[in-house]
Amino acid sequence: MNLGQHFLVNEETIKKFVSYVDLSFRPIIEIGGGKGNITKYIKPDVVIEIDKRFSSYLHNLVIADARFLPVIRGQIVSSLPYYITYEFFEEIMRINQIKKLSLILQYDFVKKILNDPTYISFILNYYYKIDVKENIPPWFFKPKPRVYSTIVLLTRIRNYDEKINLIIKCISKYRNKKITNAIKLCNLSSSSTDINKRVRDFRPCQVLELLNIINTKSV
Repeated sequence: MNLGQHFLVNEETIKKFVSYVDLSFRPIIEIGGGKGNITKYIKPDVVIEIDKRFSSYLHNLVIADARFLPVIRGQIVSSLPYYITYEFFEEIMRINQIKKLSLILQYDFVKKILNDPTYISFILNYYYKIDVKENIPPWFFKPKPRVYSTIVLLTRIRNYDEKINLIIKCISKYRNKKITNAIKLCNLSSSSTDINKRVRDFRPCQVLELLNIINTKSV
């Protein structure tokens, strides 16, 4: 079974990652417990694992897919499988009572959400405060991935808003166009006269500045 699993095995890095987790904020939901390398330190209330082969290593286990979470509140802790990252965030952003996420993500994905004017980058910066910690080399995992990873902490700052998602999704499709044209193509409007910039001129952390140009009562 190939589920894109790369388990962190370097003990020093595991302890460093765990040091960023707020163990007092419960319930703690771990995604991808594996053989319990991280589990033994954080003692999660729920472990979500898709691979039944690891059942004997884990307590409070729920066999489920992280893209369809069976939880409604708490804190997520995970060395997230790279191939589900986008779908995971599409799911998790809708669950307002998941307030904190302590994650190990692919380095290139983290670089993207900090710098690239894409839908997922804008939307994550809208819903979360993003705190990037240190990078982790591939040889600290087993099996070894081809890329570096990064420890990232996300704290929710806004509740889910479908209207905002739709606006950002449309605007992001036209990131190479001037905002004036992107607004028209998305059937939106603006009262601002200073909109000669292109969508791509806004960094993801400037998502509010971008949204404030657009007429919407949700901003």
